[in-house]
Amino acid sequence: MIDVEKYIKDQIAIFQANEALENREQQPGRGKEGDLFYGPYLTVSREKGAGGNAVAKLVGRRLGWQVFDNEIVDEIAKKAHIRRQLIESLDERDQAMIQDMIGQLMNLQEIGTSGYLDYLKQVVLTLGHQGDVVIVGHAARFILPALFGLSVRMVAPIEVRTRRIADKARLSLKAARVEIERIDRERVKSVRRHFGHDVTDPLSHDLIINTAALSVEAAAEVVVTALQRKLGVRVKESGRK
Repeated sequence: MIDVEKYIKDQIAIFQANEALENREQQPGRGKEGDLFYGPYLTVSREKGAGGNAVAKLVGRRLGWQVFDNEIVDEIAKKAHIRRQLIESLDERDQAMIQDMIGQLMNLQEIGTSGYLDYLKQVVLTLGHQGDVVIVGHAARFILPALFGLSVRMVAPIEVRTRRIADKARLSLKAARVEIERIDRERVKSVRRHFGHDVTDPLSHDLIINTAALSVEAAAEVVVTALQRKLGVRVKESGRK
């Protein structure tokens, strides 16, 4: 299990080092919306068993970006002291602007809820502001400005995904399919309820990748190429084979 607190400290150190560099605002893929700078970043949406996490991690290694998967983002949002470390890495002005944006993002149905969605959006906006990150899940595509990131959705036929999950989790094909359909249904419902979007709509993303006939490495290469074309990001030479 990853040490999320250490992970956040490492991310803050990277961000602060980048801030110390001259002309960070001129970094390829980085831009300004309103008064706040964002990017570059990759957001990954995925069907269960389509390989989204594996591709995200490989892209992160290729680019030298930190990868925040579903579990990491969830833990940051839930644990106050870890979230505080991340938020306090920003100056007071940027913190205030992000908090204002959260209010604009909230739907009327969410008023009076536990506050988890507030924290989630705060975390995603902060990571997007810091840039050089890959964010998996949590509807990050619908929280961050599309202009400064690449949105990818990983898909595969249900039969392919069922075999993968059955092998990985040592489940029967029937049990694996039930689990896949449950998780896919919950993800679609959550995004529609809290963000008013259909995450399965191909027009909601820059790139849809069917991993049925692509290896993780091939899919990652497609994503990196798209990031280069859209945002002009640079690939670490050490990340190349």
